[in-house]
Amino acid sequence: MNFQRRADRSLSLFLALTLVFSGCVHYHPRTSERGSFMKRAQTQTQDGVTVTLAVLSNKEAKKFFGTSLAKREIQPVWLEIDNRSKIPYFLIPRNMDPNYYSAEEATYRAHFRQTRQFLEAGLIAIFFFPALAMIPVNYFMIRRANHKMDKVFEDVSMHRFAIMPGETHSGFLYTSVDQGTKHVKVDLLGEGTRKIFDFVVPIPGIKPDYTTKDLADRYPGVKNVDYLEKELPEQLAKIPSCTTDKKGKHNGDPINLIVIGELEDLVTIFTSAGWDETSSLTMGSGFAMAKAFFTGDNDRYSPISPLYYEGHSHDIAFQKNRGNINQRLHFRLWYTPMRYEKKPVWVGAISRDIGVKFTLKTWYMTTHRIDQNVDDSRDYLLEDLMEAQKVSRYAFIENKALGATSKPRKNLTNDPYFTDGRRLVIEISTEVSQLKSFGWGTKAEAVL
Repeated sequence: MNFQRRADRSLSLFLALTLVFSGCVHYHPRTSERGSFMKRAQTQTQDGVTVTLAVLSNKEAKKFFGTSLAKREIQPVWLEIDNRSKIPYFLIPRNMDPNYYSAEEATYRAHFRQTRQFLEAGLIAIFFFPALAMIPVNYFMIRRANHKMDKVFEDVSMHRFAIMPGETHSGFLYTSVDQGTKHVKVDLLGEGTRKIFDFVVPIPGIKPDYTTKDLADRYPGVKNVDYLEKELPEQLAKIPSCTTDKKGKHNGDPINLIVIGELEDLVTIFTSAGWDETSSLTMGSGFAMAKAFFTGDNDRYSPISPLYYEGHSHDIAFQKNRGNINQRLHFRLWYTPMRYEKKPVWVGAISRDIGVKFTLKTWYMTTHRIDQNVDDSRDYLLEDLMEAQKVSRYAFIENKALGATSKPRKNLTNDPYFTDGRRLVIEISTEVSQLKSFGWGTKAEAVL
C-alpha cells in the first residue's frame, strides 16, 4: 500500500510538472478579436487617399498575437491605406519608425525558444528526473507553435508598400514600444507629390499623472483672469521663487519655467518633441521605478516625486531619459488661474537628474540627484522646441524673489544648485511657428 501511494504521488507530481512545463509552449492567438483596438482607430483623408490607423496596447498585442510582443520591444500598428486617387503611392515605413521591424523579423523575435525549455527541463530534473522525458515532447510542441505563429504573422502583416490607384492595402506594421501618447507619421510618396498623415494616438496602459487631476476645481472660488501682454510680467513677478514641501515650509527646486498653452496642446507638442508623459505615483509604478533602479532597466514613464506650488503637487510632468531611470531631463508644471489670450498659464520647474540616491523621505526609498546647473536644463527645453518650431513667443524674466545664486542653494533633498535667476516664458504653438520674443524679456539674446 505504501509503495502504491508513493507511486501515485510520483505520477501525480509528474503529471503536474508536465502540465506546468508543457504549458509554457501552448499558443492561442485571438486574431478575430479586434474590437478593443479598432474602436480607437483614427482616420484621415487627403485628396482621395484615406489612411486608418490603430495602435495596440501591450495587453491587446499579447491577446491578439498570442505572445508578449512588448517583451520583445515590439508594438504592432494596424494600418489601412485606401488609394482612390489616380496616383500610385509608396509607403515609407522607416519614416513611421526608424527602428521598425519587418514582419519576418518581428515573427522571429516572437518565437518560443528551445534553449529556454531545455533549461527549465534541466532545473526541474534536478528534483524530478523523469521531467527530462518532456524535452522531446516540448521540442515538437515548440516547433508546432512557432509554425502556427509564422502563419499568423504572415496573414495579418502588411507586406506590400506600393498602393496603386483603386487599391486598398491593410495589415500590421511593427514599431518600437511607446505608452501613453504615441505619434505615428504615415509618409506616402507619389510621383511629384507627397502626403504625410500625422496621428496622435492615446494608448491604454499607463495612467499619466495629469489624468488623475481635476483642473476645473483646482482653485475653488478663484476666477480665471485673462491678462494683456503688458500686464502679464507684473503677475509673473508675484510667483514664489521656488517650489516647496507639502507644508510649504521649505523650498525645493526653483520655479524657472512658465508655459502658455492648453493642456491638450501641451501633451501633443511635448510628446511629439520626444518628451515622455509621466505615470502617476501608485504602488505599481513605484515598484516598477524601484525595480528599474536596482536592475538598471529603462523606465521612460517613471513617476516624478512631488513638489508643491500653492499647496498642491504638480499637475503634469514630462521627461527625457538616457536609457535608464537614473539620468533624465524632467519638468513639472502647475495649472494656474492666469490666462494669456484665453490660454492657461502654467508655472514649472525643470532640472536634470544625474543619478539616484537613497532617502528616508519617500516610501520607495529613492530619489534623484539633480545637476547643479538648472539653467542648462531650462535652456535645453527652449532649444528643443525652437528646433521643432513649436514656440510662437518666448522671453526670459527675472525671478526677483530668488535672484542669481553665485553661492549654490539647496533643494529639499539637499542637492546644491545655482542659477542666473531668470525664468523662461514660452508660448507653445500647435502650428509650425517662426520664433518671436515678447517685448518685455530681459537679456534674452545673451542666453541664446
